[in-house]
Amino acid sequence: MGTSRLQRYGSWIRDRLSRRLAGTPTDAPPGSKKLFPLEATIPLPDFSLRRSVGHGGSFHDVALTTIGRMNMAGLRPDHDVLDVGCGVGRTARYLCDFLENDARYEGFDVREEPVEWCQNNITPLFPNFRFVFIPLFNTLYNPDSTLPSPVQFKYPYPDESFDFVLAHSLFTHLPPDVSSHYLQEISRVLRSGGISYSTWLLFNEDPSAYSNPLTGPMHHDPSGTFAVQNRKVPDAAVGYKEISVREMHSSSGLKIVEPVHPGFSRLQDVVVAVK
Repeated sequence: MGTSRLQRYGSWIRDRLSRRLAGTPTDAPPGSKKLFPLEATIPLPDFSLRRSVGHGGSFHDVALTTIGRMNMAGLRPDHDVLDVGCGVGRTARYLCDFLENDARYEGFDVREEPVEWCQNNITPLFPNFRFVFIPLFNTLYNPDSTLPSPVQFKYPYPDESFDFVLAHSLFTHLPPDVSSHYLQEISRVLRSGGISYSTWLLFNEDPSAYSNPLTGPMHHDPSGTFAVQNRKVPDAAVGYKEISVREMHSSSGLKIVEPVHPGFSRLQDVVVAVK
Protein backbone atom coordinates (compact mmCIF):
# COMPACT_ATOMS: atom_id res chain seq x y z
CA MET A 1 0.00 0.00 0.00
CA GLY A 2 1.38 3.39 -0.95
CA THR A 3 2.06 6.22 1.46
CA SER A 4 -0.86 8.63 1.81
CA ARG A 5 -0.53 12.36 1.21
CA LEU A 6 -1.25 12.98 4.92
CA GLN A 7 1.54 10.59 5.97
CA ARG A 8 3.98 12.24 3.56
CA TYR A 9 3.02 15.68 4.87
CA GLY A 10 3.47 14.48 8.47
CA SER A 11 6.94 13.15 7.64
CA TRP A 12 7.85 16.44 5.97
CA ILE A 13 6.71 18.47 9.01
CA ARG A 14 8.61 16.16 11.38
CA ASP A 15 11.76 16.45 9.25
CA ARG A 16 11.61 20.27 9.25
CA LEU A 17 10.97 20.38 13.01
CA SER A 18 13.86 18.01 13.63
CA ARG A 19 16.17 20.17 11.53
CA ARG A 20 15.06 23.35 13.25
CA LEU A 21 15.66 21.89 16.72
CA ALA A 22 19.05 20.57 15.65
CA GLY A 23 20.09 23.84 14.03
CA THR A 24 20.25 22.27 10.57
CA PRO A 25 19.02 24.33 7.60
CA THR A 26 15.49 23.25 6.71
CA ASP A 27 16.28 23.41 2.99
CA ALA A 28 19.04 20.77 3.27
CA PRO A 29 18.29 17.68 1.17
CA PRO A 30 16.24 15.14 3.17
CA GLY A 31 18.37 12.21 4.29
CA SER A 32 21.62 14.10 3.74
CA LYS A 33 22.44 13.93 7.43
CA LYS A 34 20.88 12.15 10.39
CA LEU A 35 19.88 14.88 12.80
CA PHE A 36 19.57 12.48 15.72
CA PRO A 37 22.01 9.70 14.80
CA LEU A 38 21.97 8.05 18.23
CA GLU A 39 18.17 8.05 18.41
CA ALA A 40 18.16 6.34 15.03
CA THR A 41 20.03 3.36 16.53
CA ILE A 42 17.23 2.67 19.04
CA PRO A 43 14.45 0.34 17.86
CA LEU A 44 10.94 1.71 17.67
CA PRO A 45 8.52 0.26 20.24
CA ASP A 46 5.55 -1.58 18.78
CA PHE A 47 2.39 0.44 18.21
CA SER A 48 0.67 -0.72 21.40
CA LEU A 49 3.56 0.59 23.52
CA ARG A 50 3.70 3.84 21.57
CA ARG A 51 -0.05 4.16 22.03
CA SER A 52 0.35 3.67 25.80
CA VAL A 53 2.02 7.10 26.08
CA GLY A 54 -0.36 8.97 23.78
CA HIS A 55 -1.48 8.96 20.18
CA GLY A 56 0.76 6.41 18.46
CA GLY A 57 1.03 8.45 15.27
CA SER A 58 2.44 11.49 17.08
CA PHE A 59 5.13 9.58 18.99
CA HIS A 60 8.10 11.40 17.44
CA ASP A 61 6.36 14.77 17.11
CA VAL A 62 5.56 14.94 20.84
CA ALA A 63 9.12 13.91 21.73
CA LEU A 64 10.68 16.57 19.51
CA THR A 65 8.32 19.24 20.81
CA THR A 66 9.17 18.26 24.37
CA ILE A 67 12.91 18.41 23.66
CA GLY A 68 12.49 21.89 22.18
CA ARG A 69 10.42 23.14 25.10
CA MET A 70 12.87 21.69 27.65
CA ASN A 71 15.71 23.36 25.78
CA MET A 72 14.00 26.72 26.20
CA ALA A 73 13.40 25.89 29.88
CA GLY A 74 17.17 25.68 30.44
CA LEU A 75 18.10 22.03 29.88
CA ARG A 76 21.86 21.68 29.19
CA PRO A 77 23.86 18.74 27.79
CA ASP A 78 25.81 18.36 31.05
CA HIS A 79 22.70 18.10 33.23
CA ASP A 80 21.81 15.06 35.31
CA VAL A 81 18.17 14.40 34.43
CA LEU A 82 15.33 12.64 36.23
CA ASP A 83 12.31 11.63 34.13
CA VAL A 84 9.30 11.01 36.40
CA GLY A 85 6.86 8.86 34.44
CA CYS A 86 9.34 7.95 31.70
CA GLY A 87 6.95 5.62 29.87
CA VAL A 88 8.51 3.82 26.94
CA GLY A 89 11.35 6.34 26.62
CA ARG A 90 9.70 8.63 24.10
CA THR A 91 11.71 11.62 25.35
CA ALA A 92 14.70 9.63 26.59
CA ARG A 93 15.54 8.32 23.13
CA TYR A 94 16.14 11.88 21.88
CA LEU A 95 18.01 12.87 25.03
CA CYS A 96 20.57 10.21 24.06
CA ASP A 97 21.71 12.65 21.35
CA PHE A 98 21.41 15.73 23.55
CA LEU A 99 23.04 14.72 26.85
CA GLU A 100 26.80 14.30 27.19
CA ASN A 101 28.20 10.83 27.85
CA ASP A 102 29.04 11.60 31.47
CA ALA A 103 25.61 13.14 32.18
CA ARG A 104 23.20 10.89 34.05
CA TYR A 105 19.63 10.04 33.09
CA GLU A 106 17.28 8.23 35.47
CA GLY A 107 13.69 7.39 34.65
CA PHE A 108 10.97 5.53 36.49
CA ASP A 109 7.38 4.58 35.80
CA VAL A 110 4.53 2.66 37.43
CA ARG A 111 4.04 0.53 34.29
CA GLU A 112 6.25 -2.51 34.01
CA GLU A 113 6.15 -3.29 30.28
CA PRO A 114 7.33 0.14 29.05
CA VAL A 115 10.14 0.17 31.62
CA GLU A 116 11.28 -3.32 30.61
CA TRP A 117 11.33 -2.20 26.98
CA CYS A 118 13.61 0.72 27.88
CA GLN A 119 15.85 -1.52 29.99
CA ASN A 120 16.21 -3.94 27.07
CA ASN A 121 16.53 -1.47 24.21
CA ILE A 122 18.00 1.80 25.49
CA THR A 123 20.25 1.02 28.48
CA PRO A 124 22.40 -1.59 26.61
CA LEU A 125 23.24 1.10 24.03
CA PHE A 126 23.53 3.97 26.53
CA PRO A 127 24.61 2.75 30.00
CA ASN A 128 24.19 6.24 31.50
CA PHE A 129 20.43 5.90 30.85
CA ARG A 130 18.73 3.82 33.56
CA PHE A 131 15.07 2.91 34.03
CA VAL A 132 13.23 1.60 37.09
CA PHE A 133 9.77 0.06 37.50
CA ILE A 134 7.93 1.23 40.64
CA PRO A 135 4.59 -0.57 41.23
CA LEU A 136 2.24 2.06 42.70
CA PHE A 137 -1.54 2.35 42.83
CA ASN A 138 -3.17 4.40 40.07
CA THR A 139 -6.80 4.11 38.98
CA LEU A 140 -5.77 4.21 35.32
CA TYR A 141 -2.52 2.25 35.12
CA ASN A 142 -2.50 0.05 38.25
CA PRO A 143 -6.04 -0.17 39.72
CA ASP A 144 -4.96 -2.70 42.35
CA SER A 145 -5.74 -1.16 45.74
CA THR A 146 -3.26 -3.50 47.47
CA LEU A 147 -0.37 -1.69 45.77
CA PRO A 148 1.51 1.00 47.71
CA SER A 149 -0.01 4.46 47.65
CA PRO A 150 2.04 7.06 45.75
CA VAL A 151 1.31 9.55 48.53
CA GLN A 152 3.90 7.81 50.73
CA PHE A 153 6.34 7.04 47.91
CA LYS A 154 9.84 8.46 48.27
CA TYR A 155 11.78 8.78 45.03
CA PRO A 156 14.67 6.26 45.13
CA TYR A 157 17.34 8.94 44.74
CA PRO A 158 19.39 10.98 47.23
CA ASP A 159 18.71 14.62 48.06
CA GLU A 160 20.05 17.17 45.56
CA SER A 161 21.10 14.63 42.93
CA PHE A 162 19.64 16.13 39.73
CA ASP A 163 19.92 19.36 37.75
CA PHE A 164 16.71 18.91 35.77
CA VAL A 165 13.52 16.99 36.56
CA LEU A 166 11.13 16.22 33.71
CA ALA A 167 7.50 15.30 34.39
CA HIS A 168 5.71 15.20 31.05
CA SER A 169 2.05 14.14 31.16
CA LEU A 170 2.47 13.01 34.77
CA PHE A 171 0.39 15.47 36.79
CA THR A 172 -2.40 15.07 34.24
CA HIS A 173 -2.87 11.58 35.75
CA LEU A 174 -2.45 12.30 39.47
CA PRO A 175 -4.91 13.45 42.17
CA PRO A 176 -4.09 16.57 44.23
CA ASP A 177 -2.57 14.83 47.26
CA VAL A 178 -0.20 12.84 45.06
CA SER A 179 0.67 15.86 42.92
CA SER A 180 1.55 17.89 46.01
CA HIS A 181 3.72 15.07 47.36
CA TYR A 182 5.45 14.54 44.02
CA LEU A 183 6.36 18.23 43.77
CA GLN A 184 7.89 18.00 47.22
CA GLU A 185 9.93 14.99 46.09
CA ILE A 186 11.00 16.82 42.93
CA SER A 187 12.20 19.71 45.08
CA ARG A 188 14.05 17.30 47.39
CA VAL A 189 16.05 15.61 44.61
CA LEU A 190 16.83 18.85 42.74
CA ARG A 191 20.11 20.61 43.37
CA SER A 192 20.07 24.28 44.29
CA GLY A 193 19.22 26.18 41.11
CA GLY A 194 17.86 23.00 39.53
CA ILE A 195 14.96 23.13 37.08
CA SER A 196 11.55 21.47 37.31
CA TYR A 197 9.73 21.02 33.98
CA SER A 198 6.18 19.70 34.22
CA THR A 199 3.07 19.66 32.07
CA TRP A 200 -0.50 20.18 33.28
CA LEU A 201 -4.05 20.81 32.12
CA LEU A 202 -4.85 24.19 33.67
CA PHE A 203 -8.07 26.12 34.08
CA ASN A 204 -9.19 29.42 35.62
CA GLU A 205 -12.58 30.57 36.89
CA ASP A 206 -12.16 33.96 35.26
CA PRO A 207 -13.51 33.58 31.69
CA SER A 208 -11.02 36.20 30.48
CA ALA A 209 -8.06 34.13 31.75
CA TYR A 210 -6.52 31.18 29.94
CA SER A 211 -7.97 27.71 30.42
CA ASN A 212 -6.89 24.61 28.51
CA PRO A 213 -9.82 23.61 26.25
CA LEU A 214 -9.53 20.00 27.41
CA THR A 215 -10.63 21.01 30.92
CA GLY A 216 -13.94 22.47 29.73
CA PRO A 217 -15.94 19.22 29.60
CA MET A 218 -14.34 17.79 32.76
CA HIS A 219 -16.21 17.16 36.00
CA HIS A 220 -15.08 19.88 38.40
CA ASP A 221 -14.60 18.99 42.04
CA PRO A 222 -16.73 20.98 44.55
CA SER A 223 -13.48 22.41 45.95
CA GLY A 224 -12.94 24.14 42.62
CA THR A 225 -9.25 23.21 42.66
CA PHE A 226 -9.26 20.31 40.20
CA ALA A 227 -11.38 18.39 37.69
CA VAL A 228 -11.45 14.87 36.27
CA GLN A 229 -12.51 13.53 32.91
CA ASN A 230 -13.88 10.22 34.22
CA ARG A 231 -15.30 9.98 37.73
CA LYS A 232 -14.99 6.19 37.72
CA VAL A 233 -11.33 6.36 36.64
CA PRO A 234 -10.26 9.74 38.01
CA ASP A 235 -6.60 9.33 37.05
CA ALA A 236 -7.49 9.00 33.36
CA ALA A 237 -7.18 12.77 32.99
CA VAL A 238 -6.91 15.45 35.68
CA GLY A 239 -7.09 19.20 35.27
CA TYR A 240 -5.98 21.75 37.87
CA LYS A 241 -6.92 25.30 38.74
CA GLU A 242 -3.84 27.39 37.98
CA ILE A 243 -3.70 29.09 41.38
CA SER A 244 -3.70 25.64 43.04
CA VAL A 245 -0.70 24.55 40.97
CA ARG A 246 1.09 27.76 41.88
CA GLU A 247 0.43 27.17 45.58
CA MET A 248 1.69 23.58 45.39
CA HIS A 249 4.91 24.73 43.76
CA SER A 250 5.43 27.48 46.31
CA SER A 251 4.84 25.17 49.29
CA SER A 252 7.37 22.73 47.79
CA GLY A 253 10.10 25.35 47.58
CA LEU A 254 9.86 25.71 43.81
CA LYS A 255 9.66 29.17 42.25
CA ILE A 256 7.75 29.30 38.98
CA VAL A 257 9.57 30.98 36.09
CA GLU A 258 6.99 33.22 34.43
CA PRO A 259 5.08 32.90 32.32
CA VAL A 260 3.26 29.58 32.43
CA HIS A 261 3.27 28.33 28.83
CA PRO A 262 -0.21 27.47 27.47
CA GLY A 263 -0.66 24.35 25.38
CA PHE A 264 -3.88 25.65 23.80
CA SER A 265 -5.83 22.98 21.91
CA ARG A 266 -3.09 20.46 21.08
CA LEU A 267 -0.45 20.54 23.82
CA GLN A 268 -0.39 20.36 27.60
CA ASP A 269 0.48 23.48 29.55
CA VAL A 270 4.09 23.80 30.72
CA VAL A 271 5.15 25.01 34.16
CA VAL A 272 8.88 25.67 34.61
CA ALA A 273 10.17 26.25 38.14
CA VAL A 274 13.54 26.65 39.84
CA LYS A 275 14.60 25.44 43.27
